[in-house]
Amino acid sequence: MKKILFVAAVNPSSLIENRYPPLWPAFLAAYAEKYLGTDRAEFLYDNGRFERMLDRHRPDLLAISSVTQNYGYAVEYAQEAKRRGIPVVIGGMHISTLPTSLSPGMDVACLGEGEETFLELLRLFLETGRFASADLCRIRGIAYRSDEGELIRTELRSHRHEIDQLPHPKRSVIGYGRRAYMYTSRGCAYQCVFCACTKFWGKVRHASADYIVEELEDLAGRGTRVVRFADENFIANVPRFEEIAEKIQQHGLHRRLTFSCWCRANCVTAEIARTLRGMNVTSVKLGLESGSQRVLDFLKGEVTVEDNRNAVLLLKEAGMQVNADFLFGAPDETLDEMMETYEFIRRSPIDQFDINIFSPLPGTAVWELAKKNGLVDDVSMDWGRLNYKFISDERKAIILSQRLNHGQLKKMHDKFRHLRYMRMLQALPKSPWRREFPSLALKKCGLLVREWMQPNTRKA
Repeated sequence: MKKILFVAAVNPSSLIENRYPPLWPAFLAAYAEKYLGTDRAEFLYDNGRFERMLDRHRPDLLAISSVTQNYGYAVEYAQEAKRRGIPVVIGGMHISTLPTSLSPGMDVACLGEGEETFLELLRLFLETGRFASADLCRIRGIAYRSDEGELIRTELRSHRHEIDQLPHPKRSVIGYGRRAYMYTSRGCAYQCVFCACTKFWGKVRHASADYIVEELEDLAGRGTRVVRFADENFIANVPRFEEIAEKIQQHGLHRRLTFSCWCRANCVTAEIARTLRGMNVTSVKLGLESGSQRVLDFLKGEVTVEDNRNAVLLLKEAGMQVNADFLFGAPDETLDEMMETYEFIRRSPIDQFDINIFSPLPGTAVWELAKKNGLVDDVSMDWGRLNYKFISDERKAIILSQRLNHGQLKKMHDKFRHLRYMRMLQALPKSPWRREFPSLALKKCGLLVREWMQPNTRKA
């Protein structure tokens, strides 16, 4: 039996990136076992110091997933695995949008939705023990380098599976816990200029209410108490959303589980807010992005500042905590427009918010703008410079603002952060998650200690 080790390339000091184990290993393992059985491969997941993971598990095959800003970690992992003679498969959003960045340490890239492609790659590895070019050329949806070093991309694979046809994720691979997250759909119907989700997933596909309730029953039976619906817009399909809410209550899951979710502001109505609260959703996150209508039109379209304001008020009136994400630093955004966002937050009853610097990501329209301006490269660069959090080495961060320089953006960012911390303190006494804050603080301390003990870890 071969050992397959799944590893996510994440920032070791980021609490958000380390709060939940990723679900993709559980999806890939479940799909592979459905067709290969359970006696041909042992699926493992781990995180922490990479060299120790390899020493502990001694895998036969390494599978890595990475977003762009962490791709430097993935490159380092692959190089270390290569030194030990371990074949490497890379997947995820970054390599799917930029297969040209495939590192010499990586044997093959899995492009786009992974289940079917990874199954074929795994079957090839189990049969031959290697990834030879003569065999890889017959597998759709991959990228690899020929024996001469030329990048080869095979025909892309279509998304054939409806979600209900997929097995539920094999969560025993990543472990069960008090908190979990799940996807009830794949894809997004919108075309935000800063997001590559639509390009990655293709058309939107929704799981049925019965399929979702099956997975929730399993989670509740294994001790999970908090579930986050991680869909881009949980309420996008209103009839399906209403059926989910109804069946959650019919099964009594609203008494056994607490929920949170993402919603799009212009989809929120008073009725939807009441339905969310009735199924025991206690926290909703909104991508509000800007308090300036002109900037919001550029970033998202089809959403108004008034939509954003109404969504916050409706959700608060229904008794839920409201969190939000905001962006600033779009190419021609002015200082006055940034202050419109600041004032929108200050006057709004939002409980918590995150503020990010507008940053180009592969697969988006703004990536092409940044490439035209010589700021980014499709093949090799310091991927850590895509520092949308802007909280370390901010002068290295790639910015697209044509109005403000790094120093001015940093000053504005600090202003937003101060408001963010003040708002968090104000919301703490009524937060539905207040009992978890001490454990989260301890975990953050542990991550910082782990990073301190790994001084050579860096983003390439």
